[in-house]
Amino acid sequence: MKTFNIITIMCLILLGTSCKKSIDDQFKNPDSYDPAPSTKVPGLFLDMLTKQKFYYQDYGEWYYMIGDGFGIPGYCQIAQRYITQRYDFFSTYDDVIGGNGFDASSSTSLFGDMYTGHKGLPVMQDLLKNISGQELTDSKIYLNLSIIMTDWAVAKNVDLFNSIPYSEAFQGASGVYFPKYDDPLSIYHAVIEGLKKAADELPGQYSQMSANGKTTFLNQDLAFHGDVNKWVQYANALRLKYALRISGVDEAYARAQIADVLTKPLPQTDFTIALTSKNDVPGGGTWLRGVYERNFVTFIPNIIMKRMNYGTTAYEPGVDDPRLPVIAMPTKFNNNNDYRGVSYDADGQTPAYNAGEKYYAYADNLASSLAQNAKSMYNHATYSRNEFPNYMFSMAEVDLILAEISLKGLGSTGKTPSQHIVDAIGHSTDFWYYINSLSTYATGNPIMRPAKPSGAIVSTYANLVKAKFEAAASADDKMEILMQQKYIHLNLMQPYELFTELRRTHHPKLEPMTLNGKVMKPMAERILYPAIELSTNADNFLKVRAQNNYTSPIFWVPGSVKALPYYWNNYNYQ
Repeated sequence: MKTFNIITIMCLILLGTSCKKSIDDQFKNPDSYDPAPSTKVPGLFLDMLTKQKFYYQDYGEWYYMIGDGFGIPGYCQIAQRYITQRYDFFSTYDDVIGGNGFDASSSTSLFGDMYTGHKGLPVMQDLLKNISGQELTDSKIYLNLSIIMTDWAVAKNVDLFNSIPYSEAFQGASGVYFPKYDDPLSIYHAVIEGLKKAADELPGQYSQMSANGKTTFLNQDLAFHGDVNKWVQYANALRLKYALRISGVDEAYARAQIADVLTKPLPQTDFTIALTSKNDVPGGGTWLRGVYERNFVTFIPNIIMKRMNYGTTAYEPGVDDPRLPVIAMPTKFNNNNDYRGVSYDADGQTPAYNAGEKYYAYADNLASSLAQNAKSMYNHATYSRNEFPNYMFSMAEVDLILAEISLKGLGSTGKTPSQHIVDAIGHSTDFWYYINSLSTYATGNPIMRPAKPSGAIVSTYANLVKAKFEAAASADDKMEILMQQKYIHLNLMQPYELFTELRRTHHPKLEPMTLNGKVMKPMAERILYPAIELSTNADNFLKVRAQNNYTSPIFWVPGSVKALPYYWNNYNYQ
């Protein structure tokens, strides 16, 4: 009896264990489930690729960045309110020291978000140390892809903050708790060389992957769907951009990097990432919701409008920029074929406003917008009411980088700078009509969803810009035209990039802010570190605290550029 009981109990224990194992196999405990490295590594890559505030731009960040007109878009004159003397709170617009004017608080979080958003990089490095064979061969590619994304995020933060922790960061458990702040030029060198190494290694790594490994890569790669050649082109384009960016302070190094990249493949299509899920536009967590909810701050400044619309205020094909109808909303005038930007001359705008040139401030009623707006907003169908993809790089941006390289004689591009600008206008026109076509808003409305102009019309306009560029008297005058094209192409989509390029080149020239007789010409040179750095990394932060203000230029601004003004003297456009 005793023997029977023991045997019975043992059988029941084994049966229970077997049942538990079967249940655990079917219903994994998310708190204890530990997938194999071959699953973890691709997942870490995908996590970095889809982090908010990087490629996937964030609603809250954009809501506050657009704000009331005191953020980066306002000060760079990318988007603004219809300012008149009734907005007396703009009287402190020129205060970039005391915090009563420029406000970039919504962007300060990019500093910490970079480290938390890319913490998968050191985890991935540790995982790869513990696997071998085909599993390692199938996984190594994700490390280089993650380095490309992390290097891009690092450069973006240097462009905003200057010195940041780098050499002692991104090391996981093997790193230090309180990383030092590195010299920004040395960070740029490391980023550029990291991009080169990744681009050189990726094709070989992909060729050695198994069929299953390539299938996993295709499924995880939401950007390029397993096309490793596009990742190589993307890395090369970033490297070219960053080499140009430091050419004014490290020319010999930049020239060598540019010469090498110009022998490598660059993007042959526009690089964007589709949204991972359909949003109830303008809902969801994307930047488009921020644009929608701050629509009253999305009027197009004259810095952009007057470089698209020449002659009369009507859109005239062949005379005006072919992108104008998809970038801008028309005003109520001339049967909605009239485009007018907002001026930073608030005193000059006040009489017309008081006389009745008002507006509908929102993006929820197209009929009201078209009937009431006296100034042009960004096109609702293209922007706030669209399934706008996440931007990585575009052919037009590459063209404009090549144009500057050619203009400054930094490398042999095979074309004149004006030819690159013609290419940029054509590629940018394709890009913006494609973006507009993605919208399901106002379908069939030719005002919001205009037909793409013919190649002949685009070419006619591009050649007008080319002639203007070639007639410009000096290299600085030519840079003004080149950077105007960068403003038109990147516009509201890429304010951080335009903030960077404006500070690096001091082009295009901005309009002064004139309010109640006060003329203001402010510009922030960088943004502030998060306040928490003083309490969490005090010893290292104190070494860079002297540059923690809005007026210390980023390292890549050449001395010759620092002497150039940011503003026109008046409102007479040349």
